[in-house]
Amino acid sequence: MAMACDGGGNDEALTNDDDIFPANFAEMVASLPQGSYAPLFPCLRQYRGFWLPDAVLRNLPTVHASFEKRPADILLASFPKSGTTWLKALAFAAARRSVHSPSPFDGVHHPLLSRFSHDCVRFIDTLRFLDDDHADTTAAPRLASTHLPYSLLPRRARAADGAGGCRIVYICRDPKDTLVSLWHFDAGVKWPSQAEGGTGTAALEFEEAFELYCQGQCGLGPQWEHVREYWEASKRSLGTVLFLRYEEMLQDPAGNLRKLAEFMGCPFTAAEEDAGVVRAILELCSLDRQRNLPVNRTGVYKRYTGGTIENRSFFRKGAVGDWRNHMTLEMAARLDGVVEEALKGSGFTFGESPSN
Repeated sequence: MAMACDGGGNDEALTNDDDIFPANFAEMVASLPQGSYAPLFPCLRQYRGFWLPDAVLRNLPTVHASFEKRPADILLASFPKSGTTWLKALAFAAARRSVHSPSPFDGVHHPLLSRFSHDCVRFIDTLRFLDDDHADTTAAPRLASTHLPYSLLPRRARAADGAGGCRIVYICRDPKDTLVSLWHFDAGVKWPSQAEGGTGTAALEFEEAFELYCQGQCGLGPQWEHVREYWEASKRSLGTVLFLRYEEMLQDPAGNLRKLAEFMGCPFTAAEEDAGVVRAILELCSLDRQRNLPVNRTGVYKRYTGGTIENRSFFRKGAVGDWRNHMTLEMAARLDGVVEEALKGSGFTFGESPSN
């Protein structure tokens, strides 16, 4: 089956038979439209409506070919800086609680106290999922994560399309707060200096990042299209895609944790509720607890882009409405307008506008 070699459209080879990629796929990637300068991902290319890091695109054939679905698999999906780190910790703690107790007394040796949550639940996007050095990939349910748009997932992962794939948990966040979080995250990347053979990459001013974001030009962007695909997948097949909102999880963490555990096939028993297991997991995975752990204060998370990210960069504020400290109401209204127009007819909205 031939694969269309352009930057848009839903080519059949990728959506319906992801084991088939053209032999010249790398050449095709090099010919795709290239985006403007972005600090975290110096090379973004537009493919099938999304701006993807060059390295992610080049990994796609291997990601698709190597992903083997197992019974009860759970895929945690998100747009970057939308609550990914917290979701991974909560899912891991809930799914593994029979082996790793989260209670204050038994939890002294819990993996989340000594390992970064991104190492407990590996990304399939960067092929780290294939590295079993510290990955927890054998127990059921097997947990994996992705930032890929739904349309670019391996076919074997897309349960909502009738392929018998994974159950997917997706978390979304208000684009304004997501942008602010991304901007701070980009600024925290440690790049090799020019003296060390690096590029000396500098962070963008917020106004520059804002303009590019409104155009959808960021890693895995546009965010609103990313969200729309998972939202529509959750509506096509109820019970296979759990759609969560970061803001609602902050408002009712216990209720959403119970919903997550039930979706993963490991609901909390009455005895566990009485024993305070839900409360113990929320405490273990809380932002304050996680950010103050030695592994997250001093640990380093290396990326395939050549830059180095410290674990503490993943634990900033995690607050709702921090965008007010970085953009004017006019800027917020403009971004809200871009999002509203793009999502028209989808039935999905992120929530309140700045005027509310």
